[in-house]
Amino acid sequence: MVHSDSPEMTHELQVLKNLKTLLHGVYSTSNVCLQDTAVGYSAVKSSLGSNRTAQLWLQYMDMVAILKRFIKAVRTGNWELHLMTMKEMLPFFAAAGRHLYLKTGWVYIQQMSSLQTTYKDVYDSFRSGHHVIRRADRFWAGLSTDLVIEQALMRSVKSAGGLTKGREMSEIQRVQWLLSMPACSDVNTAIQEYIGQRYETSDQHKDTQSSRVARDIKDTDAFLIFLKLRSPFFEQSKLGNIESGTVGEKNVNVDTAKRIGEAILKNMKGKTVASHSFKRSGKAVTLGTKNAVKIGDEDIYVDPQLLFQRLMTVSDASLDNPFEVFKYELSAVPAALFDSSVLMREAQKPSLANAIWELGVCGGEKPTENVTYVLDGGSLLHRIPWKHGDTFQEI
Repeated sequence: MVHSDSPEMTHELQVLKNLKTLLHGVYSTSNVCLQDTAVGYSAVKSSLGSNRTAQLWLQYMDMVAILKRFIKAVRTGNWELHLMTMKEMLPFFAAAGRHLYLKTGWVYIQQMSSLQTTYKDVYDSFRSGHHVIRRADRFWAGLSTDLVIEQALMRSVKSAGGLTKGREMSEIQRVQWLLSMPACSDVNTAIQEYIGQRYETSDQHKDTQSSRVARDIKDTDAFLIFLKLRSPFFEQSKLGNIESGTVGEKNVNVDTAKRIGEAILKNMKGKTVASHSFKRSGKAVTLGTKNAVKIGDEDIYVDPQLLFQRLMTVSDASLDNPFEVFKYELSAVPAALFDSSVLMREAQKPSLANAIWELGVCGGEKPTENVTYVLDGGSLLHRIPWKHGDTFQEI
């Protein structure tokens, strides 16, 4: 087992710090290739300063990098990297309005940062990699405590014959059952050693299987093709969705979520957890945020699509003259063409073909005004009888 204070982990943490300094333009290494790469990255990033969509994607890349470092800290048992990534997450918790995550994370980091002076033995144990649980004596085998609780303790509680299945227990019996679990685990291990059999998982992982690797390559290629067709790094001053083409309103500021979160954290300093309250207007505004209507002192967020659907539902029963209501623009986009995610609905060709067939000369009386013919080759093949020997003109 390699602990976080071993030479391997110390070198790994130093490499991460060097890489972070390189990405921020501080070149503390003599490697020419790394210097050129860092200079090129900084130049491209600076050139995209006015491109809000590109800034949003660069911020997303930073968030993914934080998450990867957090997973690495758990898997390798690196205590310092764990605290560093937790601290980097706080601004994004604040900007997203995840106030419970923000408050508990803030208190957690404060308590764990002072652990060296308050509980020196616990601090030394955590630095040795004991803040995670290991089921195997391998370097990349650390598991978070909540994951192990769900896989081991909660599975035994909720499975057949467990604490919550078919048994009526008092509080004292439940406590005794839980406290007896370590002893039961020791008995189970002793029995396995006595009979010469052990329950172990294979060294293989599903992510290393050939089918999984092939599927990952296919998904990666599809995503690269998607980005080539809808690159977020083109010159555009407005913030938009590269998939649907939706452009954000003036109040959308999700591309500066980190700065917004840092401002919220600055405002929290010196206040107690119980006394501090968050304002809804302080968090980042995303592309999916609904338009706000000022009613008195309260901001009411209106979903035009939902409003339109509700009016359609009550129009027949509650409205005396629904035609007067539907003269106004009740939805931002036509509901017949777009769904609630502002993506175009898929074409329902069978329904369209039936409507054309009933409307046109094929199924009934031909209308005399406002007629538009839509030809569908597939529908033509199925609807029109093709007799042997007929020409295209005759058909």
